[in-house]
Amino acid sequence: NDDIFAIFPLLHAGYPTSDDVIQKTVLFILSKQLPDGSWENSVDLTSAAVQALSLAGQLPDTSNAITSAMDFVHRKLGADGGLGNSFSTSWGLQAIAAVSSSHLNWANGYFTPRYYLATLQQRDGGLEPANTASETRLWATAYAIPAIQGKTWDSLLSTFPRPMPKQTTEQAAATAQA
Repeated sequence: NDDIFAIFPLLHAGYPTSDDVIQKTVLFILSKQLPDGSWENSVDLTSAAVQALSLAGQLPDTSNAITSAMDFVHRKLGADGGLGNSFSTSWGLQAIAAVSSSHLNWANGYFTPRYYLATLQQRDGGLEPANTASETRLWATAYAIPAIQGKTWDSLLSTFPRPMPKQTTEQAAATAQA
């Protein structure tokens, strides 16, 4: 989980996919993929992994891992168009966007993941039943908004400068004298 979510800020901080840190992190992520294509048999984590790996798609073995992962997610598609619950469906939609697939390719008859999320929307605009804990409803709704819009986790982040190591007093003095 930590390694998957480390890829996003590292790339937004200017680390190229050729950087040793990125390559080692991707290799570690790939090493944790299960034979069924998932990470931890979870639609959510598998969908997050797809989004991270899609950013490093030119690295060895990422393409096959993404294909296998998306096959896993697709096998979880329910008759209602959902991927288990609102959270998993939102993550799944973001993975679908990351691989540039149409959510319509994920239709089960008339029912798509977007349709599934729409069926969960309540009169007040939130997802999940009104008697569900407000924190759960807030998170479910926050996850669904970018997913419905076809946005990935990566697209929500800003780019920022790569952190530079702090100089010691001796290093600063040597730089000043040079």
